[in-house]
Amino acid sequence: FPLHRATQTHATKVMAGDSLPAGPPARRRELRPKPIFDEPSLRTFLVGHGVKPVHMGKIWKYVLSNIREGAPLPRLEDAPGLPERIRGALAEEFAIVTSELVQTSISEIDGTMKLLVRLQDGGEVEAVVIHHSGEAEHPDQRQADRCGERDTLCVSSQVGCRLGCTFCATGTMGLQGNLWAGEIQEQLVHARMQKGHASSICNVVFMGMGEPLENFDAVSSAIKGLVDPFRFGLAPSSVTVSTVGSSPRNMYRLLEELPKIKMAVSLHAPNQALREQLVPAAKVMHIDKLLSIVDDHAHRTTGESKRLKMVMVSYVLLKGVNDSLEHAEELAALLKGRPVIVNLIPYNPFEGNIHNYEEPSPKAVDDFLKVLANRDIRVFERRHHGRDIAAACGQLAKLSGTGTQTDQLDIETGGCKLNKDVARGRTPVAAATTPRSSGSCQGRSRWEHAGMAAGVAVLVALASVGVMQVVSWRRRR
Repeated sequence: FPLHRATQTHATKVMAGDSLPAGPPARRRELRPKPIFDEPSLRTFLVGHGVKPVHMGKIWKYVLSNIREGAPLPRLEDAPGLPERIRGALAEEFAIVTSELVQTSISEIDGTMKLLVRLQDGGEVEAVVIHHSGEAEHPDQRQADRCGERDTLCVSSQVGCRLGCTFCATGTMGLQGNLWAGEIQEQLVHARMQKGHASSICNVVFMGMGEPLENFDAVSSAIKGLVDPFRFGLAPSSVTVSTVGSSPRNMYRLLEELPKIKMAVSLHAPNQALREQLVPAAKVMHIDKLLSIVDDHAHRTTGESKRLKMVMVSYVLLKGVNDSLEHAEELAALLKGRPVIVNLIPYNPFEGNIHNYEEPSPKAVDDFLKVLANRDIRVFERRHHGRDIAAACGQLAKLSGTGTQTDQLDIETGGCKLNKDVARGRTPVAAATTPRSSGSCQGRSRWEHAGMAAGVAVLVALASVGVMQVVSWRRRR
């Protein structure tokens, strides 16, 4: 199948063109049966059998409308409206899910759910369902309308990762293979089949295992499936792709081909020299060039709502390494005037880290945040959701989850507290006694809700990651 042969080898070619430090190429993976949500494979199959690709929508509608929690999966050969001559071949060549959910871990701290997914060829990846409580902490309920209760799914795009970021557990695995677009979408299928999550997942973030832009074709195809009203129907603004910037070419492709998708940049240092120590792939692109792409993103989206122009800048705080006030001042100067929201992430320990990194003290985190806030940089601190099950940022590598627990419960996209109140010495108290409910985030198809697509997109966007869209917020410990 030529389309997928191109998909599975493209990442290696791009990396070579961008002069990424040497490392083993991604293992080429063959799947049989193939994922039904993998559009390139399904399109090739239909065209090869003399059937119009328009039938893809009929198949996806049938599958998604018949997936039920605790019920057997529907049979592909029973999909209505298909030519009889392809029914048997379709069921033989494709499967609704080609992967298996082998373990589910639920955090006793905050209800975060980690899914261990075994792929058809034995590889394993992890996905995380992060629950947002919906509480607005300001005593006057400021921004309460943007703090609806909802869930975010963090998906993996590769089995392992070759970039070797020194503070990330996934980087210790090396790169074992790229996921197909259908396998990425299957992580959402597995998550939705868990009790209580059939319609609760409003956002998808590519912040799991792997560097998404090194598997660009599959990630791009998966995103198109996630936002396709014939499939999962998520709002484009509810999908975020995180990258360390290992491929300038693919960063530009993301801006060109998927302009409404949000981008997050993993920075982790305020200067090039320190960034290269922490993120070896930083040698590919100077920090100034990386941030120029962030600026370009803002200019390209001129005319869009302000929410879509902002780029999240992730910054892992490592005690004694990049967390000093001098580092904060340097970071503030670097980002001054740029359309960014800084996401501070206190280091999450994991088994086998050879660098002996430590989490900075709460005071160090607060002081760092205040420097940025006082320089008019939008900033929030990420809560450690699921740390007791090794599901927090930087911990995904099939670890046992026996690390140190914490009483800090921040979430993937921040809390609902304005950081300027923290920086100015105010101490808001927890106010919301009853979490707001955002209702269903189930993807809507054109058949089920004809004429309502625009309204649905607006509602889902308003329920999406609030901090990235409006102001810098932070929830206190």
